[in-house]
Amino acid sequence: MRDILKSSRMHPRIVLARPGETFVGTSELILAITKLLGGLALFIFSMTLMSREIQQAAEQKLRGLLYRLTTNRASGAVAGTTAGFLIHSGATMLMLVSFINAGLMTFPQSISVMIGANLGTTFAMQVVSLHIERYSYLFIFFGLAAHLALKRPSFKHIGMFIFGFGVLFLGMGAMSEAVGPLKNSGYFEFLAQKADGATVLGMLTGVLISTLFTTAIQSSGGTIGILFALSSANVFTSFDHVFPLILGAHIGTCSTALLGSFGTQINARRAAIAHLSFNVIGMILALLMYRFYAQVIPAISTDLPRQIANTHTLVQFVNGLIFIALGPQFAKFIVWISPSKLKERENSYLEDRLLDTPEKAIMASLMELKRMSSIAREMFQMAMRGFLDVDQKKFQYVSKSEEALDALKDAIGAYLLTIAERDLSRRQSIIIQYLLTATSDLERIGDHVESMSEITREKVQRKVWFEEHEMQDLIELYKKTDAILALIVRSFEPSFYDSPSQLAARILEMRAEYVSMSQKIKEKQCNMILEKKENALNGIFYHRLVVCFDKLVKHSKTIALVEKEPFFFLKKHKLEKKTERIATSGSQNQPIAYDSKIFEE
Repeated sequence: MRDILKSSRMHPRIVLARPGETFVGTSELILAITKLLGGLALFIFSMTLMSREIQQAAEQKLRGLLYRLTTNRASGAVAGTTAGFLIHSGATMLMLVSFINAGLMTFPQSISVMIGANLGTTFAMQVVSLHIERYSYLFIFFGLAAHLALKRPSFKHIGMFIFGFGVLFLGMGAMSEAVGPLKNSGYFEFLAQKADGATVLGMLTGVLISTLFTTAIQSSGGTIGILFALSSANVFTSFDHVFPLILGAHIGTCSTALLGSFGTQINARRAAIAHLSFNVIGMILALLMYRFYAQVIPAISTDLPRQIANTHTLVQFVNGLIFIALGPQFAKFIVWISPSKLKERENSYLEDRLLDTPEKAIMASLMELKRMSSIAREMFQMAMRGFLDVDQKKFQYVSKSEEALDALKDAIGAYLLTIAERDLSRRQSIIIQYLLTATSDLERIGDHVESMSEITREKVQRKVWFEEHEMQDLIELYKKTDAILALIVRSFEPSFYDSPSQLAARILEMRAEYVSMSQKIKEKQCNMILEKKENALNGIFYHRLVVCFDKLVKHSKTIALVEKEPFFFLKKHKLEKKTERIATSGSQNQPIAYDSKIFEE
């Protein structure tokens, strides 16, 4: 023993081991830790990659699935389970927060989808728990080959999804290999002792440790993946060790939706709060049912990684059944614990049941455009307040509202294209084109408002401050622009037998007044720079802000010109008229050498 101690002092890289165990050098320990962290990074990266690629391959279908299948709790849960399996619960919750913030989904509708998303993620982990690491390089090769060889964008994304699937198991294998040298370091033994579910203190400690770790990496899948690796290496040898860590992963994953809800409307924030409440209450229920789980799950499989996957699934399934039954009451409870005096946004007017009556569907689209323009105006007002107050919360509100406008543009566009599949009159066919144009213009208005916030942030970082008279000129421009946007909102009110030409004409008049005012302000600013009364940096930021205002008014002009068209109105007697879907007109074009026809003599 004295010789061993002497050797340890002479060679500090040697770590003492207990009898029967092998020595692990410090360098080997560092390499093992690096490999474990690298494997975890690959695991989380692959999950993110797979989620992103499947969203890009089938984003519209996923959005449609979540948006349309929420008419009842059962279909909402099925939609959420599908989305959770494909893109994981965190990404699904972010999508739900975005939908609710845009008014495309109500908060009560999101409850069943949220429950399904939690369950769907556990099914994905069931696949990961299968011991197929040996095939990881096969998935990587075929996935990348498909991405490089195939031409259709959706197939290329699916190829990258398969590639990510292979990388996931590569990371899983790296973590499993790294755990071997670390097994005797004492760290994991300490964790197993502290997080032992056999005691109440150990159970609560395990839940807390796992919650903090999952919050830090923002991936419950990453935590479950590490548990798979540790259990495969016999670091964790009993169900008691892993049970509290699984429950903590359920709570920690809620951080993604909570962070994503900052700056959103109250109902979107309530969805994130509901996600956290569901998992916290579910954790308490699981602790109370611990004896049941401790008997049932080991009886299903003696393999600990399979027990982890089965616990992950069974806990969420049992909790889901309870909360699905109590969905309306749970929604009321969340509203009660998160009261707000703020005005809630209107819900979407786009309903599939209206598609059989195109005139009603077009009227609903107009109402939705009015709602969209109202959000754009709120954004503009908040961006100006943020400019005056230099308030980061207002900038965050603007950013989230811009995401809402993007979601609305996609939803309205898809709805109008579905209407276009019906047997329409000439007026209806043309007005749909006008509405698509207006939708794009409103979305671009949102982009320019967000640019205002970005310019303001950069202005503050560079310590650029405007003079009093400059601020006054900007405020006058703001008032004129806001008045134009107010008319835009009013102009989308459905009109029967008469296009909103008077409002459109007034918008164009105010736009001319704005152009004159803007030109004078820009000339005044230019003269101040020429006379060296202002430096170039101030002039640049001032000009960029004025240009943002100009672009807002320009898009407002485009909308007004559309509304002046003679076909921009509704007919009351056609509101109840139903039409059938028609077959797509035309035939598939055969390859033709168009260039030879164009340039032939």
